[in-house]
Amino acid sequence: MSGPHPGSPQPGSPRPGPEDRWFTRRQVTALVSVLALAAALGTAAYQAGERLAGTGGGAVVTAATGTVPDGGALYAASCAGCHGADAGGALGPALRASAAWSGADFTRAVLEGRTPDGRTLGAVMPRFAAAGLDGAPPTQAQLDALHAYLKTLP
Repeated sequence: MSGPHPGSPQPGSPRPGPEDRWFTRRQVTALVSVLALAAALGTAAYQAGERLAGTGGGAVVTAATGTVPDGGALYAASCAGCHGADAGGALGPALRASAAWSGADFTRAVLEGRTPDGRTLGAVMPRFAAAGLDGAPPTQAQLDALHAYLKTLP
């Protein structure tokens, strides 16, 4: 049996050029456009988080000022990304039940990742004793303000 093998170029047909083996200019342009859009959306989401926190990315609450920490700003900067803007849950669970915990139980959960019944919180939950709030170890005033803020949510 003679004749061309299926898939082989026909005699006299042009050989495939390099442009047939790589992405076209149009495909590369589309990919670059998608990547640029993804970068812009990521930057916008980051900036929206800063605005929600009420800061420009700097200190949310400083202990040195002697002022009462803003629980809402602390929540927005450290918790809302996972637990939702209204603490109703997102990546992390809803936090409404934690509003009823004692101050000591809430503090232990935030600092050590342990619930009042002794259950260990998921690994993605930061242990704020080590991670800190706003780049520094959390103060009891910050934890109290955060807990008080959660109590105000419906």
